[in-house]
Amino acid sequence: MDVKNKRTVVLVGHAHCGKTSLTESLLYVSGATSRKGDVMQGSSLSDYNEDERERQCSINSSFLETTYKNHKIQFIDTPGYMDFIGETVAAIRVADAAIVLIDAVNGVEVGTEDIWAKLTELKVPRVIFINKTDKPEAHVPETIQAIQQELSKDAHVVDFGSADLVESIAETDDALLEKYLETGALASEEMNKAFRKAILEAKIFPILKGSALTDDGVKTLLDEIIDYFPSPVDHPDFVALDPSTKEARAIKPTEDGPFAGFVFKSIFDAHLGHLSLVRILRGAINSNAEFYNVNTHNKERISTISILQGKEQKAVEKASCGDIIALPKLKYTHVCDSLTDLKEQVLISPIDFPEPSISASIKPKTRADEEKISNSLHQLCEEDHTFRANRDAETNELIVSGIGDLHLKVMLDRMKRRYHVDVDMGTPKVSYREAITRKASARYKYKKQSGGRGQYGDVALEVAPLPHNGPMYEFVNKIFGGAIPRNFIPSIEKGVVKAISEGALAGYHIDYIQVTVVDGSYHDVDSSDMAFQIAGSLAMKEALKQAGLVLLEPIMDVSITVPDEFIGQISGDISSRRGRIMTTEVKIKKQVIKAQIPLSQMFKYATDLRSMTAGRGSYTMKMSHYEQAPAKVTEEVIAASKKDKEHPS
Repeated sequence: MDVKNKRTVVLVGHAHCGKTSLTESLLYVSGATSRKGDVMQGSSLSDYNEDERERQCSINSSFLETTYKNHKIQFIDTPGYMDFIGETVAAIRVADAAIVLIDAVNGVEVGTEDIWAKLTELKVPRVIFINKTDKPEAHVPETIQAIQQELSKDAHVVDFGSADLVESIAETDDALLEKYLETGALASEEMNKAFRKAILEAKIFPILKGSALTDDGVKTLLDEIIDYFPSPVDHPDFVALDPSTKEARAIKPTEDGPFAGFVFKSIFDAHLGHLSLVRILRGAINSNAEFYNVNTHNKERISTISILQGKEQKAVEKASCGDIIALPKLKYTHVCDSLTDLKEQVLISPIDFPEPSISASIKPKTRADEEKISNSLHQLCEEDHTFRANRDAETNELIVSGIGDLHLKVMLDRMKRRYHVDVDMGTPKVSYREAITRKASARYKYKKQSGGRGQYGDVALEVAPLPHNGPMYEFVNKIFGGAIPRNFIPSIEKGVVKAISEGALAGYHIDYIQVTVVDGSYHDVDSSDMAFQIAGSLAMKEALKQAGLVLLEPIMDVSITVPDEFIGQISGDISSRRGRIMTTEVKIKKQVIKAQIPLSQMFKYATDLRSMTAGRGSYTMKMSHYEQAPAKVTEEVIAASKKDKEHPS
């Protein structure tokens, strides 16, 4: 198919706004399916995993395609819960355009605002679809007003008879604006052309209305996708790096150039096996062909190429620019790798995945589980880059980290269901940090003699706090006159970094610190890298004792949406959690409270909020910053750290 007739579209929006239902409707109305699946009945093409059917919500992005008016459209249906935001971030990165769903009953919800900001950052063209307009409690005029106030003033209902829309279109082009001001009108053809250009440049965002349940407005949405959304060749040049020189290179999206692809997702699934999902940025690739992985410096040969339709794989002989394809069982390829022709290598910048904000310890229930756990965790981490697993060097605990409580539960359920590994989950651990509050200095002379060659390293250093809005660590070498040979400086820094990573208050990493090596001495025979590493580490520990160490706790930005009648109860609860209310906004018949709350107070919030609001409240949470913990919290954390060291599990 001609690349100009391809469209790649991601569906995004808050949880339960109807993305999966709209995907089903789009496939049905375009003729790709003969009947619509149902999320509640577990029959949708998108939510095919057992955990998705069980929870009646999307957890993974799913990939579907249809042909409409001789155009091929690939849809990516993304999860709405912020716990699975990594899926959405990856999907946005490889889509050419987006459909942003807004619930006509609930209006613009907090999760949608965060996703809109990401789309704006990447300049993704988008259309807004107000869903559930058939509901008796729908508030369409209020929802349109909220969209224009909270998302963009450049969002307009598609009505070429509207003076507001025509004026906005004219304002995107100087020549057009001049003509409009002179004549007061624009020709239909030039208005359509300018409208599409404004959409492609993310200057105007059309608003459509309808219902995924009744298919109302879905045909119009399909027509908009064909008429106004970009094809792959309409995408601006992709920015890449030359792997040898690290100079910027442009990848022009075209079917004719040498092959270049980007791996944005891995799937390990009982239905699908191990698949690497690739967006083809340039050129084409055939089955049984070979490509080069620029990141791992390996050649890979592919046996088959597939296009996904939910859990089904459709084999194709060839794929080209704009296609999202699935490649099975690649040996050396991972998420964010760049795949190219060997003669034309380029490096694509990796996806910026959100950092985990919650951790828990896990312990295998049986010895058999213990043997299988490493492989299962490795595959889960490869599949979801917002999920991490590591073993704590001090406590020897196995720690898993994720975006939220629901995220961790889903991943551990998946481990049990998919890999038959059962674990006990311990209390989630907060990722505290330590910081110094004043300057200090120390000197440590490490001297050891035991028969043969000895060990000698002498280091004097100073520590100073750094501002919390700048770098977290700086190492400065102020050695003059050869007091310490230059070749030992990296060893000193290695010892310094080790001391920083181990902390000095409660075992947490020390942030916002400058370390300056000011003096020292060495021995011609006995000095070594190891001796200076030890001297640097011990000098740091001595300096830290005098530097006024404090504990920093992570503070979360929390947006809570509740019906009006619960506002007093929720406000009081926030205060009881040591939280601060920043703003309160009215949205139709609900209130949105934006607050900052310590992460340690948020572990059971999903359950508590459901209880307080009879299941009618919702919230999203993301990391904001670190700030000094109260004395009582600091004492408790230090005591817990001491106990863990004395009685490791």
